[in-house]
Amino acid sequence: MTTESSTVQSSPADNQNPRHLAPKGDITIFEAGEFKDSLTKLFKNDGLVSVDLSGVARVDTAAIQLLLAAKKENRMFVSGISEDLQTRLDQLGFTGSLGE
Repeated sequence: MTTESSTVQSSPADNQNPRHLAPKGDITIFEAGEFKDSLTKLFKNDGLVSVDLSGVARVDTAAIQLLLAAKKENRMFVSGISEDLQTRLDQLGFTGSLGE
């Protein structure tokens, strides 16, 4: 998993946003530690944070657990939720959406 953070800075060359996380690739038990670290860093910022999952190819229950734990902070907006991820959430009995 690789992650991108981008911010609207005054310099066009520096488009890092500390309140946005866009992981790429797989988020499985093998990447869970790195993903948790990225989420922890994201939540050190004040206000609403966002996670774009459109670049994520595969998730497992380890990733879902981290996402659901982060969602409990009530200040995370999730976008790019694939049909596969929503199906997995439904199978695990999670009736809400990460995007709500």
